[in-house]
Amino acid sequence: MKKYRFEYFASCPTGLEELLGQELMSFGAQRIEAIRGGVQFEAFHEVALKTILMSRLASRVFKFLYQFEVNNEKDYYLEATDIKWKSLMDVTHTFRLTTIFGDLPGEREEFRNSQFANLKLKDAIVDYFRHHEGERPSVAKEFPDVSFLARIDRGQEKPYVVTIMYDLCGDPLNQRGYRIAKTEAPVKENVAAGILKLVKWDPEKEDLMDGMCGSGTFIIEGALMAAGIAPSFLKVERHLKNPDYKQWTFLNYPWLTKDDFLQENFKKLLNEISESTTQGLKKLETMKGHFCANDLSEMSLISARDNIKKARLDKVIELTQIDARVLNPNQRPTLFICNPPYGERLEHGEEEKLKALYKGLGDHWKHNFKGHRAALFTGNLDMLKVVGLKTAKRHIIFNGDIECRVAEYSLY
Repeated sequence: MKKYRFEYFASCPTGLEELLGQELMSFGAQRIEAIRGGVQFEAFHEVALKTILMSRLASRVFKFLYQFEVNNEKDYYLEATDIKWKSLMDVTHTFRLTTIFGDLPGEREEFRNSQFANLKLKDAIVDYFRHHEGERPSVAKEFPDVSFLARIDRGQEKPYVVTIMYDLCGDPLNQRGYRIAKTEAPVKENVAAGILKLVKWDPEKEDLMDGMCGSGTFIIEGALMAAGIAPSFLKVERHLKNPDYKQWTFLNYPWLTKDDFLQENFKKLLNEISESTTQGLKKLETMKGHFCANDLSEMSLISARDNIKKARLDKVIELTQIDARVLNPNQRPTLFICNPPYGERLEHGEEEKLKALYKGLGDHWKHNFKGHRAALFTGNLDMLKVVGLKTAKRHIIFNGDIECRVAEYSLY
């Protein structure tokens, strides 16, 4: 059985792996390997903490714990009972397990059902504690104290290899804490931040305008990036006010609680984020007029306004309500970004309206945004042809399960 010390995996939306690798490198990670859906890396534990609190792109961060090969599900149970579980959790902790299958043969007699594999691991953990502690921990599907991920792939010496990991986060990292009002099918926060990085938006050189802001995700992420405010700043603030409220599951883990050096690093990082938030909000006061969010829908604007206020950006971000096809750029160079409707469930006659919207945006940019840039994010690939402008670049990115495109336009 292999025991890991400094190996981690950060998951992210597909299409952002390279950018996440660069971000991790800036935090101090080493031996970075991007794979579909995330980045595997080696780092000291404080780098993993920094990733959890400061990454704009990661969805979750996992710490590798153990890896072993097995012949079948019975072997799986026996190997799992050999793990020293009391070094990973306390018997009083509630726990949650998630099992995923990786690269496995399609035709196989073992590990055909992830729920059954999950049950085998749960039994191993419970039986271990019964044997060593005389009592058992409880399973919690929601709000567990400790969360584990088991990944099962094809092995080398034996048919299957199992990797056990800590989920260090609890809630996904893209859930920053400012989204109190939602619109239908919102863009995930780390997707929005990733798109701004993909198109190389530089807040020192370009203003940001979201023509169809929905719940305001793009404009909020952009303002936080411009100010250097950590995406976790609201959670950090809540934790500093009430340390007993567990913002992240790693706060329960011996990984942190039994490492005095790591705890000191954590406290230092919390204070640094708190201080940089104060400085960042002051910086944004000098950037009024640089961030504009617009939507034609009154309901969307209500949602955006609530979220922007929760993020403490209501004095910085300007909201307007007009058709995006008549929205004019700022005097400074401006990036016009938008996420138009995809039209997943079009009714009769609506396709022509959708085509008119995409064509109207292209025509408007062509005639009124010369010297500026535009970026269009959509899951309707056919509609990109309707825009009628030559793309400078295209990027593939997934928003949830939807394969989308980011089309960049340089407007001359």
